Amino acid sequence: MKKRDAQPPPTIAGRIGITLLCIYLLAVTLRIGGCYAPELARRDELSGVGPAIGDEFPRFTLRDVSGIEVNRDDLRGADAVVVIVPSLDWSPPTKARVLDLADATAVRRDLRVVVVLPAAQATPRSLAFVRDRHLPFDVLIDDGGLIEQLGLATPAPDGTPAALPATFVLDATGRVRLRDIRKNARSWLAAPLVLEAVSPRTGAVPP
Repeated sequence: MKKRDAQPPPTIAGRIGITLLCIYLLAVTLRIGGCYAPELARRDELSGVGPAIGDEFPRFTLRDVSGIEVNRDDLRGADAVVVIVPSLDWSPPTKARVLDLADATAVRRDLRVVVVLPAAQATPRSLAFVRDRHLPFDVLIDDGGLIEQLGLATPAPDGTPAALPATFVLDATGRVRLRDIRKNARSWLAAPLVLEAVSPRTGAVPP
């Protein structure tokens, strides 16, 4: 009779997972510094805005920073992450959030990630950040009113249009599987927890 490989009890496995997440949080906090960091809990601080869990994400057609058009239907067929950001210019926490997600998703070629930036915040410094960091996802310029449609529009410190920070995970049919909406960009949902809401890989992805 074949001896089965020993598996850790669920409680121990859970503790191992929590320990790894805590190590991740410490590593990210040390790397970025400042008084902002990822969190291990989802937030939904504006439950009356945006699509609810199970709803279809609204249609959109936007251009990325290089001028290539991307629409909602381009995200269908596989899981996708839609990240709404206030700015990639004057918001260090938002830059840290985007880099955190970039690190976590760089090897997930089966996953489509789009970052939506308010048109007023597509400043030279924002565009330089996108270019210099070689982000592994699309950065879309919202000149089509998507942020307003989602109810996430808010003024920047200088009064220009910006956005409240939000993360949506969509399934292969375009329906919302996870939503995290916050009133303040100083914290964000830890990238491993975003990926937990994504379907497991269906097979090996060639390098």
